[in-house]
Amino acid sequence: MTYSSDMVEKICDHIRRNASSDVSLSSLAAHFKLSPFTIQKEFKEVMGISPRKYAEECRIALLKRQLKNGEPIPKAIYKSGYNSQSWLYTDATSKLGMAPSSYRKGGEGAHIKYLSARCKLGMLVVAETERGICAVSMADSGKELLTGLKNEYPNARISRSESVRPRLNAVLAYFDGQLLNLPVDIGGTDFQRRVWAAILSIPYGETRTYSDVAEMIGNPLAHRAVANACAMNPVPLIVPCHRVVRRDGKSGGYALGPERKRYLLDHERKRKYEQ
Repeated sequence: MTYSSDMVEKICDHIRRNASSDVSLSSLAAHFKLSPFTIQKEFKEVMGISPRKYAEECRIALLKRQLKNGEPIPKAIYKSGYNSQSWLYTDATSKLGMAPSSYRKGGEGAHIKYLSARCKLGMLVVAETERGICAVSMADSGKELLTGLKNEYPNARISRSESVRPRLNAVLAYFDGQLLNLPVDIGGTDFQRRVWAAILSIPYGETRTYSDVAEMIGNPLAHRAVANACAMNPVPLIVPCHRVVRRDGKSGGYALGPERKRYLLDHERKRKYEQ
């Protein structure tokens, strides 16, 4: 018997609400009165990852909220459903994008440099740490962009810096048909990083569907999870998630707005045709 994606959505809701408690496969099986095998199989087919991996993503999100609220690191980890700090510290940077002590303090100790300029789609900002670009965004005003950075890292030292100019110019050159290959400093879960890596392989001027990307990462039914990973991409244009569209040919959602996505798709098609 194949269970609908509605059941998987209910399981996702349950995991999100109870991420800090027991959401093991056996507990999920008991709660939903299904076999562990059925839950594992159906969940992976729909989401592209196991319930355990999904629970970890939820716990990381919960951990981030706890740290931003000023909880001590050990207490925040415990409240996120873990009894040991080892799971975080073995790969802290990839899970949080920076050291947990720095994230807890709203980015305190981190120095984020940024520079903005007007482009064809409004104001564009490029922000970077010493390790690489951590954010690319567009909005109607520079003030809106700076507010977004400060909301993510309220206690980081965020400053405008001309040292970002080469990377900003490189991103602006995208609108003249230049390909982007820039160092980045982004977090993300294992699944998100797999999706972003697959998106990087989509050629300029071409598109793939969410289902295509799911196939590319070896999880053919994970199109919904792929769409979520696209929405969480902190460096659009560099990781060109605008090239991922719906199966019916429509552009689909985009964190920077559907109008910008349609423009980027049309822009690339025209540039490719002219070359």
